[in-house]
Amino acid sequence: MSQQLLISFDLDNTLWDVDPTLVRAEHAMEKWFDERFPGFAERFYTPTMGDLKNRVLLSQPEIAKDVTQVRLAMYQQALQEYGLPSEEAEQVAEQAFDVFYDWRQRIDLYPDVHITLDKLAERYELAALTNGNADVFHPAISLNRYFGTVIRADQEGIAKPDPEIFERLATKSGVSLERVIHVGDHPVDDVEGAVAAGARAIWFNRHGARRWRSEWATTPDAEVHSLQELVSVIQNMEL
Repeated sequence: MSQQLLISFDLDNTLWDVDPTLVRAEHAMEKWFDERFPGFAERFYTPTMGDLKNRVLLSQPEIAKDVTQVRLAMYQQALQEYGLPSEEAEQVAEQAFDVFYDWRQRIDLYPDVHITLDKLAERYELAALTNGNADVFHPAISLNRYFGTVIRADQEGIAKPDPEIFERLATKSGVSLERVIHVGDHPVDDVEGAVAAGARAIWFNRHGARRWRSEWATTPDAEVHSLQELVSVIQNMEL
């Protein structure tokens, strides 16, 4: 008997649109800082913090794959430049991140997420594999009942498209990579990464809005424009 199929899902922009979530979280952060440190949010306005981020990554390249540590380091550096001593800046940065992190979880699922995951869970093992720091166990997301395995880049220290993170998914789930089908929106991180690791890949191109570009050398095994298409597409891929 063949081994059970594992269907792994990217999260941001695959199960929800992450941009509105991050915008709300950034606004909440600006308000939080303004109430405590007058002028901070205006000086360190999020869209203009690219230079600060570059300086942080130059001094701490080892945290580049960990979005949580990058944001913490950015807050700490900004607070020090604002005038706080390093120890206080570290403490405040952690408090600020807790606020951001809570808002970052307040996502709006695509309408067909639950019906699709319910159907797939009847037949397959499901997993989450993300480069972000969304927490499927958070009450605002509450998808943990679907996923027997959850792999987050910020907790692993490596990120897609590195094949190793897919290998860790296989090891943790107990399913060999040739029995893994990964679903994600990113042509490189999700499609190229999965195929390079020995898994199969489904490109989630919502509404068919994007075209496949020639520089994306690795093509997906299938393409879907809505999550509900996955049920029949995966069944056909089993043949």
